[in-house]
Amino acid sequence: MSRRFWWAGVLVGLSGCLIQNLSPETRLRDSVIEFNEGTRWGRMDVAAGHVSPVFQNQFRLSHLRWGRDIQIADSEILGINADTEEDGSGALSRVAIRWYDHETMIIAQTVIRQAWQKHKQRFLLTKESVESGHPGLLAIPGVQQPVEGPVDEEEYEDFDDEQWSSVY
Repeated sequence: MSRRFWWAGVLVGLSGCLIQNLSPETRLRDSVIEFNEGTRWGRMDVAAGHVSPVFQNQFRLSHLRWGRDIQIADSEILGINADTEEDGSGALSRVAIRWYDHETMIIAQTVIRQAWQKHKQRFLLTKESVESGHPGLLAIPGVQQPVEGPVDEEEYEDFDDEQWSSVY
């Protein structure tokens, strides 16, 4: 009888180990989704849990207006590109965000490129930048933003969309 309980205990222990041993791609996808859902719904405490300690201050400043002056209408993860570094510790994601400023009430769209770095068993956000669209989404209040010239279409002609895998 005690032998059955011993085998049952071993099986339960192994199943717990297998559940905790998710692939890096799954952990990356989960981090990207949880972070962007948190920012989408104004849960900056949830989102900040997925931000690297080095990037925390910049993240807080660039998202300070979200939920107060800026309302997020919709967000969509366009793609995740894992293994951007040789050791498999880096990743990129692209997110399209439709939003409006409470002052103007004009809907704008911004595509954000997010850089992720593997830290122990999780992925943390290390950088965000505007890839295209309205630059005001990540603007830090009180800081003069650089004025960009017209967009050079040739710059984006060679962009290989195949490098971005599907999120799901």
